[in-house]
Amino acid sequence: MSKYVKQTFTSNGSWTCPAGIVNIVLWGRAGSGGGGGGGGGGGANQTTGGGRGGGAGGPGGSVCSLSYQLTVVPGTAYAITIGTGGAGGTSGTGGVANSAGSTGTAGGNGSPGTATTFGSLIAFQPASGGIGGTAGGVATTGQGSIGGFGEFEEQPALTATSGNGGTADNPGIAGTAIVGAFSPFFAYGTPGSGGTAGGTHGGGGGGGSSPPVAGDATGPNGANGGNGGVTLFAGGNAPTPPSAISGSGGPGGGGGGGGGAELAGGTPGGNGAAGASGSNGALVVMWVE
Repeated sequence: MSKYVKQTFTSNGSWTCPAGIVNIVLWGRAGSGGGGGGGGGGGANQTTGGGRGGGAGGPGGSVCSLSYQLTVVPGTAYAITIGTGGAGGTSGTGGVANSAGSTGTAGGNGSPGTATTFGSLIAFQPASGGIGGTAGGVATTGQGSIGGFGEFEEQPALTATSGNGGTADNPGIAGTAIVGAFSPFFAYGTPGSGGTAGGTHGGGGGGGSSPPVAGDATGPNGANGGNGGVTLFAGGNAPTPPSAISGSGGPGGGGGGGGGAELAGGTPGGNGAAGASGSNGALVVMWVE
């Protein structure tokens, strides 16, 4: 009686083809992209409006598991490399408090994932990383960025975007999500909310978008932005985004909130959150004995 046999790889290894086996099925995915870091909020000062919020970073691109049928040679050892998820982008720092105000630093870009390979026969392609959000300042509003891309994902014009920071006294902008599914097998996370406005005059940080396409499971939600600082107080830091799961790209970090005004020497802006790393790949080898 014939039976199905499978071997699962979540780390690098080797598979030796058993005697009499000439056809196999591979089911695998590469590493997904890391999310971009959020931009830092700007510092406030004594004579002008408060600092504006930083923009959120875009999520890393997602990958889904795909299957292929291959012809193999009995007794041959096939090297297997499992792709790793890309690293999340670094967080942007809030502007330093001073009497003239200041601008924070932009969030770093997320790194792409790496390919999962089966010998020289096939390579499952990775996804790219998200772009970091720009920083907020006294007269500059942080801008949210787009996410990365993987196989079978939507075109750039259809990408969900991360939210912009808020101007003084206004909340940050929430991230967006794609309206409608690109495929019935894909599901979308919920966009992150923009940070709340400060009392006087900090602007909230932007919220992260939902993942462009989920991997093998529903993608994690986007990260929220930091709250704007109330009078005399610093802008709020953006919270840490959730981890990527099952082929989804890492969420981008939310933007930091701007500091509140009306303090000699100003108040500092909040820090953006670093983007989350993408998920690692996997490979399943299946055959009939």
